Amino acid sequence: MQRNSHTKQIEELEQKILSRHSSNKQLSTQQILEKMSTLPFWCGDNHKHETNPEYWNDFCCTQHVAGLPRHPATKKEMPPTPYQLEFVAEVMKAVTKPEGITQEDWDRFSHKFHISKGRQMGFTEIVLRLIFHFTFSRYANSNVGIMAATNGALARKDLRRYYKLFVHIKKVVTQEIKATKEGTCMKIATQTTVWAFAASEEAITGDTKYACIYMDESAKWKLVDDKPVFNSIVPIVETNGADLYLVSTFKGPIKMFYKISIDEKSDYIKLQYNLWRTEGNLYTTEQIKTMLASKDVDPDQEYLCKATIGEDSILGSITDDDRGTFSEWGEPEEDEEDDSYVEDEDDWS
Repeated sequence: MQRNSHTKQIEELEQKILSRHSSNKQLSTQQILEKMSTLPFWCGDNHKHETNPEYWNDFCCTQHVAGLPRHPATKKEMPPTPYQLEFVAEVMKAVTKPEGITQEDWDRFSHKFHISKGRQMGFTEIVLRLIFHFTFSRYANSNVGIMAATNGALARKDLRRYYKLFVHIKKVVTQEIKATKEGTCMKIATQTTVWAFAASEEAITGDTKYACIYMDESAKWKLVDDKPVFNSIVPIVETNGADLYLVSTFKGPIKMFYKISIDEKSDYIKLQYNLWRTEGNLYTTEQIKTMLASKDVDPDQEYLCKATIGEDSILGSITDDDRGTFSEWGEPEEDEEDDSYVEDEDDWS
């Protein structure tokens, strides 16, 4: 009798799940947009993907709808890490309207974030997911720009990663990734157009209706002087009350990313996440120690958020007085300026 009762409970639960999933698959584009516009970034359930293989149909948060990222080594789905959620919370706090100010006045404020981070910490992933989340609310009816690398390959790669976040709600994508004379872009039913641009002074000066600009690996662009790029972007950000995300690992004590980091009068919200923040969630303690012991890279710069020029530099011993006198430093990392990078065919895998 007890076994029959248990079996019945399981059958009822299965029918309930199947009914919910069937209903979700039949949602119209407008119904999906309405649901997505009210969802939190993260529901806090770290184990839903383990107990419910079709967790994205629950519409509990935008990250479960997108599907969870996979660990780079194990390839298993994993929820956002504590430091990624801390970063998201910092952004949410900054863009939330305070009391005593009208929405119209608040919309005039821009929010500029400077994020220095260690390599292989998943910040491209979490920033793209944050943009995905805001696509249904804060960035609706506007443009979003992704700028990375002077040849545009990394920006297009980022756009493809963003595109794949819509895998479970494909019907809200009104135009898949397409190359146009203005640039490479995709469109969403929120009237949001997301563009991928190469890092250049002329990239987005022609259209100012931007709610967000994401400048990926902005310390590593192969530009002798990247100040003109910043001079063209920042006025657009400030005029539109847009969000600006500067995210990078340092590449020496030079260029604008470094200069902003040391400018005490800067109005950027500065956040820093070194490799030790991954301990116990993305990497083990021993894995981190191995990465920091690497002889192939400068661990202080690549993992610990320090803008350095290594002791073995052909430039010799570098002092603080020397900083800022160099026009270029180092060779490009994988994907950041890879002229041989070839994009995969579009898919929803």
